[in-house]
Amino acid sequence: MFSIFKATKDLVMKIDSFIDLVSESVLHFEEGLKLYIAGKEAEFNERLDIIRRVEARADDLRRDIEAQLYVQTLIPESRGDVLELLEDMDDIIDFSKSIMFDFCVEKPVIPAELHDRFIRLAATAVDSTQALVQSTRSFFYDVNTVKDHLHKVKFFENESDHISEKAKRELFALDIDLSRKLHLKTFIVSIDAVSDTAEDISNRLSIATMKRIV
Repeated sequence: MFSIFKATKDLVMKIDSFIDLVSESVLHFEEGLKLYIAGKEAEFNERLDIIRRVEARADDLRRDIEAQLYVQTLIPESRGDVLELLEDMDDIIDFSKSIMFDFCVEKPVIPAELHDRFIRLAATAVDSTQALVQSTRSFFYDVNTVKDHLHKVKFFENESDHISEKAKRELFALDIDLSRKLHLKTFIVSIDAVSDTAEDISNRLSIATMKRIV
C-alpha cells in the first residue's frame, strides 16, 4: 500500500500504472533507436506507433488521477507536489516520442563510427529514467528510501554527458559535410537531454521529499 495514499486502492493502481508507462516509454525509445540504426525501418515505425499508444494511455491516466485527487479531496497537503511530479514524468514520455518522430521524419544517416555512441547514449537515458522511476515509486511507497535512488539519476546523467561529448568530438572529426554534422549533432543533444530531464525532475522530487519528511 502506498504510504501517502490510504483512502483508495483504485488511485494506487492508477499511479502505479502511470509510473510503469513512463518506464516502458524509454525502453521502447531505446529499442526503437537500435532498430533505426540497424536499418529496420518497418520495425522502427511499429515501435513509434507503440510509444504513441503509451503516450495516449499515460495522458488518460494522468487526467484520471488528477480528477480523483481533486474530487475526493485526497492529500491536500501534498497534492500540488504530486500533480507536478506526474506532469514532469509525463514529459519523459512526450520527449521520447518526439525524438523518435524526428528520426522518422528527418531520417538522419548515422555513420557506422557513431552507431555504438548513439546506442550507449540511449541506454544511459534509459538508466537515468529508470533510476528516477524507482525514486518516484519510493516517494509514494516509502519516502525515506527516495534518496537511495536519486543519486543514481545524477550518476547516469553525468555518464550521458560524457558519452555525448565523445560523440560530438568523433562526429566533427569525420570527413563529412558540415551540414550533416550539425544535423546529427541535434540528435545527440536530444538524446542526451532525456537524462538531463530526468535529473531536473529528480531535483524537484528531492525537494518534495524533504517537505514530506519534515
